[in-house]
Amino acid sequence: MIENHNFEDIRPYRDDEVRGVLDFLQTRPRFFQVMGWLYPNLDKQGINEMLANINTVDEFQENVSGPAFKVITQMTTGGLTFTNFNEIKKDKAYVFLSNHRDIVLDSALLNVSLMEKGHRTTKIAIGDNLLQNPTVHGLVRLNKNFIVHRNVNPKEQLTQSRRLSEFIRHSIEVEREGVWIAHREGRSKDGDDRTAGALLKMLAMSGPADITEALGSLNIMPMACSYEYDPCDIIKANELYERKNKGTYRKKPGEDYKSMLAGIQGHKGRVNIAVGQPINEILTGTEGIPNRNDRIREIAHQIDLRLHLLYKLWPVNYIAYDLLHGTSEHKGEYTNIQRIAFNNYLRGRVIGLAIRRRKPNLQREGFMAQVKDILLRMYANPVINRMEAAKVLDVQYLD
Repeated sequence: MIENHNFEDIRPYRDDEVRGVLDFLQTRPRFFQVMGWLYPNLDKQGINEMLANINTVDEFQENVSGPAFKVITQMTTGGLTFTNFNEIKKDKAYVFLSNHRDIVLDSALLNVSLMEKGHRTTKIAIGDNLLQNPTVHGLVRLNKNFIVHRNVNPKEQLTQSRRLSEFIRHSIEVEREGVWIAHREGRSKDGDDRTAGALLKMLAMSGPADITEALGSLNIMPMACSYEYDPCDIIKANELYERKNKGTYRKKPGEDYKSMLAGIQGHKGRVNIAVGQPINEILTGTEGIPNRNDRIREIAHQIDLRLHLLYKLWPVNYIAYDLLHGTSEHKGEYTNIQRIAFNNYLRGRVIGLAIRRRKPNLQREGFMAQVKDILLRMYANPVINRMEAAKVLDVQYLD
C-alpha cells in the first residue's frame, strides 16, 4: 500500500549529509552556546575536534547527542527509570505512541534508553513550528527527527497526512526502524493525556482498508513519559489562564524555543518511561463496532486507559489530588514534609508568574487562586485518570 512519495522535505538527514550539516552548524554561534552548556569542559576548539570524525547519523547519536542527553539526565533529574523494557524486541520495529509533556525529552530519553540497551534508536516526529531556528533545525534532523507540517490549509492537509502516514509505514515495514510520535498534536498542557482519533486515522491511511490490518502491522506500542516535576508547568499554566479568561492565547515570537530550553534545562525530579503491549488486542476487541469513526474513537479510548495505567504516579501527584479535593485519601503515598514542600513549590511558581506579568497584586482579583488551581489540576489529573482507568479495566490503580 506504500506509494512512492517524495519524503525529501520531511525525512531526517542521511549519512551522506551529516558532514555538510555539521560544517554548517559549526558556523552558528548558537550551536556553540548549546554545546557549551552540554559539554562545559570543552571550548570551541574541543567541540570542533569532537565533531571532526563524525560522518554518520549513528556516530552523531553515539558520540554527541546520546551522551549529551545522558548529561541532561544527570544534571536535571533525580534519576531515569524504565518500566517494561523487556516488551521491546530487538527484531521488531514499533510505533511508540506516547503521551507528550516535553518538546524534546519525551523522545530523546527513549532513544538514550534504547541505545544503552543495544537497540536501534527511533525516528522522531516533530512539528515544523518548532524548527524556525536554523541551529535547532539542523540538530533535530541530524538526530532522526522527521517533520510534521502544521497549520496547512484543508486542501493540503489530506496530502500531507497521507505522505506522513506512508513515511511512517515505510520506516516500520521496509526500513525496520522504529518511530516515536505523540498521541496528539502539541504537549499536554493540563496533564490530561488523550489520544487524538485523527492521529490514528492518519496512521491507517497508508495501509489496507481494514483497520485491524492497517494499524496492527505498525506494531503500535503505548508509551507513557512521567516527570515528577514539569519545568514548563508555569508556562503551561499561564497559557491555560489566558485561554480561560480571554478565550484565546497568542504565542510570542521565540516562545517555543524558550519552552524547549526550559524543558531541557529545568529540574524535573524523577523521570520514568513505561511501555505497554502493542495494541493488537485492542484492535481485535473493537472489530464488532460497525461504524469506522466510532471504532476509531473506541480504539483511542482504550489506548488512553492503558496509557493512564502506565503513567508513573509520584508523591506530588497524590498531594495535588488531595489538595484539589480537600481530602487525605492518598496520605499513605506521601509524607507531611513532602506535602509542605509541594505547597511551597506551588506558591513560588504562582508568585513568580505574577511578578513576571508585572501584576504582583493580582491576588485580589483571584489571579493567584486561579493559577494555583490550574497547577493542582495539572499534577492531579494523572491520578484522576489512573483511578478511572483502573475502574474500567478492573485493576489496582496505586503504583
